[in-house]
Amino acid sequence: MATYNFEKKSAEEQSRVPHNDGFVKADGWINVLTGLGMRGRDKNVNAHFRLEKIFEQAELDQLYRSDGITRRIMDIVPSEMVRQGRELEVDSGQVINRKMESLKANFNLITLLRWARLYGGALCVMGIADGLPLEEPVDERNIRDIKWLHVFDRYQSFSRDGTFEKDLNSPNYGYPNVYTVNDTRTGALFYVHHSRILRVDWSILPPRQQNFNNGWGDPLIQSIYDELRNYSTAFANAGLIMQDFVNYTLSIPNLAELIASQCADNQVMKRLDILNLTKGATNTMILDAEEKYEKASTNISGIPELLDRFMLALSAVSGIPVSLLFGRSAAGMNSTGDNDVRNFYDMVKQEQESKLKPVLEKLTRYIMLSKNGPFAGDEPDNWSIQFVPLWQNTEEQEAIVRKIVAETDAIYLDRGVLDPAEVAVSRFGGNRWSMNTEVDLEGRKNGFDPEEVAELEEEKKAQETPPPGIGPDFMPTGIRYRSPV
Repeated sequence: MATYNFEKKSAEEQSRVPHNDGFVKADGWINVLTGLGMRGRDKNVNAHFRLEKIFEQAELDQLYRSDGITRRIMDIVPSEMVRQGRELEVDSGQVINRKMESLKANFNLITLLRWARLYGGALCVMGIADGLPLEEPVDERNIRDIKWLHVFDRYQSFSRDGTFEKDLNSPNYGYPNVYTVNDTRTGALFYVHHSRILRVDWSILPPRQQNFNNGWGDPLIQSIYDELRNYSTAFANAGLIMQDFVNYTLSIPNLAELIASQCADNQVMKRLDILNLTKGATNTMILDAEEKYEKASTNISGIPELLDRFMLALSAVSGIPVSLLFGRSAAGMNSTGDNDVRNFYDMVKQEQESKLKPVLEKLTRYIMLSKNGPFAGDEPDNWSIQFVPLWQNTEEQEAIVRKIVAETDAIYLDRGVLDPAEVAVSRFGGNRWSMNTEVDLEGRKNGFDPEEVAELEEEKKAQETPPPGIGPDFMPTGIRYRSPV
């Protein structure tokens, strides 16, 4: 009997054991009888991952321009991220929003996010009037105004000298300090310091791969292309099937003899013309006694279900529900699609926080620091941006919310926990009706027992479960407290 010595063998040799005329893996599932795990018999053993295609600018341009589903995937998330707007607590007069409108901020932000998804990254140059050229850092003490916003994709923007910030203490670490921006529409070429730009990267790459993209992220299409191609190919082939859905067959006696004769073409074509004329005029077929006319349709059973699977696969990799991506209603008994839409809104919320909020905060801060702006250069303390929830209650649901909040307020008022003025200001003192209650503990702390303060703090943390049919952001007992200074 032959023996096999593992000593002094390479790692590859030691991971394989000879079996008859081939090798089998010694570190995986194998079955000698069925060939599972055996190279040459199990096709899966030879399967491996390979990156087949890296998209270039021209291909991305053409896909966005000519493929409707690609455009839909790129556009819908940025639009949803900006759709309901945002709230700034210190902006009770909506002066920041009016400045944003004058800058066409929503349009520019949507464009910025759209090009980031399509190309992997984009930036928005801010026209900051501080008396310095674009390639110099912003002088925050001398900002007079924000004049304009212009968006450029990653193929129009790159590091001026090919280097990236190496100082670990810099907030710009790993990114270019000065960008070269080449506006291909106008031919303008200029340099911009990173403090004057709003940058968004979409599909973040591992550091080693990021080097191949000049420091930018990857186009979203890179990770969904296989499913997009499968979907498009499946529907294109379904269209070809529909063209040949019905086939007609006419059996003509002595057809071979007619074809062999000199006047065959003329006679056969005349017969077909007569057949088509009688069929169209009277819907009656006039046939010779020996002729036979048949109509056969293509069997398409199972094709609709198969197409649905391709739609689901594309929906899964793009993160957009079928009901929103393809405009289809939810299928199945008692299905409304609400869960899918809520999950999608949760995903959009994450993108708002990670990608949109940083650039909004940077732009808002510069507006506040503008001496000719709405805050006259005085940045308020402790300001923050909150996005309005994407899921909006119906009027009926909103009425239920207000009723429950009013009942909760009545309980607090009866027990002396809240003051009527506090409730009035909290509900109706802002830009819109609010269910959150702000209690001024500093003004009331002398009249509070320490145990009562602790009890209020416990109530602050407690959040009741929303009633059925009420939006996820409804919290009737949510109370905000202004802590003593």
